[in-house]
Amino acid sequence: MNFIEEVQKNISFDIACRQLMIHQKEVDVYYATSLASDRMIATLIKGLAFSPKGDLQNYLLNGDVKEVQTDQELKEALLVGNAIVIQKDRHWVLDTKQYPTRSVDEPETEKSVRGSKDGFTESLMVNVGLIRRRIKEMDLTFERMSVGKQNPMDVSLVYLEEEVDQKLLKQIQQRLKDIQVRDLVMSDRALEECLLQQGYNPFPLVRYSERPDIVATHIMNGHIAIICDTSSSVMMVPTTIFEILEHVEEYRQTPIIGTMIRLIRLGAVLLSLYLVPLWLLAYRHPVFSDYFIIDFETPFQTLVEIAIELLRIATVHTPSALSNAMGIVAAILLGDLAIELGMFTPEILLYCSIGNVGGFATPNYELSLTNKYVKILMIVIVGLFKEVGFILFNIVFILYLAHLKPFGISYLYPLYPFDGKALWQFIIRKPKGQQNRHGSY
Repeated sequence: MNFIEEVQKNISFDIACRQLMIHQKEVDVYYATSLASDRMIATLIKGLAFSPKGDLQNYLLNGDVKEVQTDQELKEALLVGNAIVIQKDRHWVLDTKQYPTRSVDEPETEKSVRGSKDGFTESLMVNVGLIRRRIKEMDLTFERMSVGKQNPMDVSLVYLEEEVDQKLLKQIQQRLKDIQVRDLVMSDRALEECLLQQGYNPFPLVRYSERPDIVATHIMNGHIAIICDTSSSVMMVPTTIFEILEHVEEYRQTPIIGTMIRLIRLGAVLLSLYLVPLWLLAYRHPVFSDYFIIDFETPFQTLVEIAIELLRIATVHTPSALSNAMGIVAAILLGDLAIELGMFTPEILLYCSIGNVGGFATPNYELSLTNKYVKILMIVIVGLFKEVGFILFNIVFILYLAHLKPFGISYLYPLYPFDGKALWQFIIRKPKGQQNRHGSY
């Protein structure tokens, strides 16, 4: 079945065909009304209708015009919003794409008090423009690829030709070409799993951002950004856990204030991971009880962590109209009534609350979720094996992080392999003029 037969067989209301007679020759224009610009289609048809005799290609008024031969190329072009012009055995593809998008707005998860308020959208071309506006260098490269077997997705690799690691670039290009999955409807998330072969590793191996200024800064430092069509999140590779822990607000304040914000944030992340396990260790080993408020009659009260996680999951799925009802349930579960009934004690609610606030302070959402589940597993191990379990768990935990090397880069760099200068620059936010490549945001 050729292209024309397949289009005519399709009953979708947004697949349109305009048949014209140009100088006694039939010309067909095919396009998808849901993805194509009405203005561009009108300009195209007007140009065809008033074209004088001669080669029709000379009177196709759209900027990007390409003659193709295969039916597969025609189908792919039609389904991404291009217009197809057919005259006898000649086929032209014209760029008429205009995707439905939301307005450019500041990302909800990466807000800053000062600085730009724009953010990526689900349109590939809009995202390209947001980066191009910030990096005005001729070696800035946007390499476009189609990834996927039956339902390909447009992906753009973004990098500075003079700064990027060419070995890493070729590795990523080859991995993208080798992806043969049926579809990538979940876009960046599905692409990450195929690109990194992540398996069941819970830690984020790439950094996501919806802020053009963050992505542009990483590109300037030699990183590679991967933009997926239909996604407002842009991947940046390679990355480390220390880069993931940085936040834009630290760079929107003076160096000393930015350093204090960073140290407080790092302390909050550690509290979110270790506060409740250490409380349980103190309960299980009374020698350490002087450092905590301990109620020795309630050994299973760390189940409050499970309750808080259930509330978080329920909140994600609760419509805004039911948020008040959800708040009442949360108050019953974790409020004064739960304490009076003896479900939980005030001290464990205090520790769990502090730990969860630390989780909210974690700048990366994927990392905060991973830390939460690592903490719950640590609680179980400490409850079963006391201090021996705590020590062995953390040894295995650190060794596991050390063995992670996405794209050959240690996940714990600059702690492992140790680079004192880079580690110090991560801890202390230096003024812009004193930063090197490792310390720039």
